[in-house]
Amino acid sequence: MTDTTENTDALFLAKLSLPVRKCMAKAARECAGNVAAVLSMDEKETYRVKLAVDEAFCNAVDHFSGSADDERIHLEFSVRDGSLVISVRERGIPFNHAKAERFTPGDPDSADKPGLGSLLMQQAMDSVELFVHGREGKEVRLTRKIRYGSLPPELAETKPARRGKRITVREPDIRSAREDELGEVCRLAWRCYGFTQEAFLYDLDALTEKVRTGAFKSVIGIDPANGALIGHAGLKYHDPAVKVPELGLAFVDPAYRSPFLAPKMVRLLFDMARAEGDRGIFDCSVTTHTFSQKGLQEEMGCRPCSVMLGIAASGMRVKELATSRQEKGSVVNHYFPFDRSPATVYLPERHRDMAREIYGWMNLPRELAEPDDAPLSGVSTVNVFPLPEELNVAFIVVGAIGAETVHEIADGLRDCRHHRMDAVYAFLPAGLPSSAQVMTACEDMGFFFAGLMPHIHDGQDRILMQFIDIPLNLDAVRVYGDMTRKLFDYIRSEQKRVASS
Repeated sequence: MTDTTENTDALFLAKLSLPVRKCMAKAARECAGNVAAVLSMDEKETYRVKLAVDEAFCNAVDHFSGSADDERIHLEFSVRDGSLVISVRERGIPFNHAKAERFTPGDPDSADKPGLGSLLMQQAMDSVELFVHGREGKEVRLTRKIRYGSLPPELAETKPARRGKRITVREPDIRSAREDELGEVCRLAWRCYGFTQEAFLYDLDALTEKVRTGAFKSVIGIDPANGALIGHAGLKYHDPAVKVPELGLAFVDPAYRSPFLAPKMVRLLFDMARAEGDRGIFDCSVTTHTFSQKGLQEEMGCRPCSVMLGIAASGMRVKELATSRQEKGSVVNHYFPFDRSPATVYLPERHRDMAREIYGWMNLPRELAEPDDAPLSGVSTVNVFPLPEELNVAFIVVGAIGAETVHEIADGLRDCRHHRMDAVYAFLPAGLPSSAQVMTACEDMGFFFAGLMPHIHDGQDRILMQFIDIPLNLDAVRVYGDMTRKLFDYIRSEQKRVASS
C-alpha cells in the first residue's frame, strides 16, 4: 500500500461501542485522542478531533428516545482517501436537522437552541454528513484531512497479495470427507470466504459431530498429484427425521482451476441422498448472479419453487463493520424431488394456476382441491424462529391450524417488527383444507406469496409467504431461465396487489 493519499480503500483504525449515557463521552474522546496520536496529529488538531467526537456523541445521546438500556452508540475510525473518517452511529429518534432551530453566532438569544454542537463539529472537521439507514438508525460521519506521510509505516506499508498461476486439476478425486480431513475443510472455507459461512463450518468439534450424527454430509475434491483438498460441497439436514437436506457450503480453492468440479461434487451428494432414501434436495441460490441458478437447473434438473426477498446480506456476506449497511440480497429456492408420491394441497383460487406451474416444473403430482371456509377451530401450533443475527430475519412456522392461528401469526409478526427484523417468512401447511383461509389472512397483514416448498416441514408441502419491512431494489435481482422469471414476475405482482389492497 502506498501513502493513504493515493489509496482508495478504507484502513480500519479503531471501533468502540458505548452505552447511551453522556458520562461515556470521556471514553469516546480518549479513543479519538489515541487515534489522533497514531496519525501524528499535533495538539491543536487532536483537540479539534476530540471536540467533534464529543459533540457528535453527546448529540446522539440527546436525540435518543425511549429506553436506551439495550442500545449502544457505535464509533468507528478509519482512513480513506487521505482523510480520517469517524462514524458515529446510533438508533435514536429521527432528527430533522433541516427544520431545527439553529444557534446563530453573535445572537445571544439562540445560545440555548440546537445547532451549537453541529457548528462546532463543522468548524473542527472538513465535513460533517448525516446518513439515515432506516431501521439501522442514523450515522454522523466526520471527515478531516491528514498530513502526507502521517500514517505509521506498519499501517501504511502492507504488501499486496501475490497471485501466482492457478493450478489446473482436470481429474480430481471426489469422495466423502474422512473425519481426519474435516480440519482442512474448515481451513478451506476460511481461505475461500473468510468467516462468512455458517459458524459450525469453522468449529472442528461442531463439524465433526454433525458429520458423525448424519446431520451434515461433506464431499470433497482432491488434487491427486499432491493430495491437496481443493473443493467442498455439503448437505445439511435441518431435521434428520424429515430427510430433505439443503444443498450448499460449496466452494473451490481460488488457487486451483478444476473444470466441472462443483457439479461433480453435487452429483455425488445427489447419489448419496437418493441412496439414503431422502425425499428430495433443496437449495438457496443468491440472485446477485445467475451462475449457480443455471448450474442447478441445467446440470442437476432442479426447479425453482420460491423466491425469498431480502433474506441475505448482499453477496451472502456478513456485515463486518457496525457502520456498514449492506443492501439485502434475495435467493431463489430450487427443489429436486426423489419422492414423487401424489398429494392434495389447498390454496386460494387466485394462486392455483401459479401453483400448478411450480408443481409441473418439478413433475410432482398434486391435486389442487377446494379449501374449507368453515371457521377455524382446534389447537394451533405456531413457532417463531429468528435466523442468525447477520441475516436479521425470522421464520414463522405453522405446524397445526387452529382457532388462534391467525392471531398467533399476527403476534409473531408484531414481535419481529418490534425487533426491527428486515423480513419475516411464514410457512403454512399446504395440505390442510383451512390453509387457504390462513393464507388470505396473512395477505391482510401484508404478507405476499413467495412460492411453495415441497416436503420441507414434517415431510409435508408448505406455502411460503413473505413480509418485507425494508426497501429493496428488485430491479437488481437476477434470475435464470423462463421458469424463474415467470415466478419472480408473479411474486412482484403479488407484492403490488397486497400493498394496494
